Amino acid sequence: MFSATLLLTALVNTAAAGAALEPQVRLHVGANYVGGPSPFGLSAGMDARLTRIVGIDLGAFVSPVAIGAENLTLQADDSDYFHLRHGVYVAPGLRIPHPQPRTWAWEFFVRGGGGVIWFADTSPDTPGLAEAEYAVTPGIGGFGGADAFVRFGHFGVRVLGRAWVYEGQHRQPADPALLVQPQVAVEGIVQF
Repeated sequence: MFSATLLLTALVNTAAAGAALEPQVRLHVGANYVGGPSPFGLSAGMDARLTRIVGIDLGAFVSPVAIGAENLTLQADDSDYFHLRHGVYVAPGLRIPHPQPRTWAWEFFVRGGGGVIWFADTSPDTPGLAEAEYAVTPGIGGFGGADAFVRFGHFGVRVLGRAWVYEGQHRQPADPALLVQPQVAVEGIVQF
């Protein structure tokens, strides 16, 4: 996937080489929501426009609130025990071209990518979770989604939605489950 992204970037750069491009780098920080017993967290990162239609977002999110012992109850399905908690990601994306208004600017990107994630397993079979309410397991996940920016001058707002896909596995017994969990975020941006 990374090779395909590099090839696409090279082809688009070659096609747009004659046109002047204003560089756009945006820092973003805000709040995110991921389904689970402590769903709210923080997110931050940097988004850069590589060409007129290709951009890349590097970022992270964290859920610093403990899960809580009250959430260690029996669930209807084994997949309900897994909760996405933290992540570091790379998200290349394609910008939907559009005319820009004079007084403000907006962008819309369709993105897919992946990263390192940390998820909690709140099943009753997980040893020691009641004592360690921040316990997480590292893994690799992928996602697809979209984000939109609205900017006045150098400052603005970014809204994003994505669906994370990863594999969770109960420690005892070994029982892998393919999981899909949504994530939404609202962030402030500064562009320079």
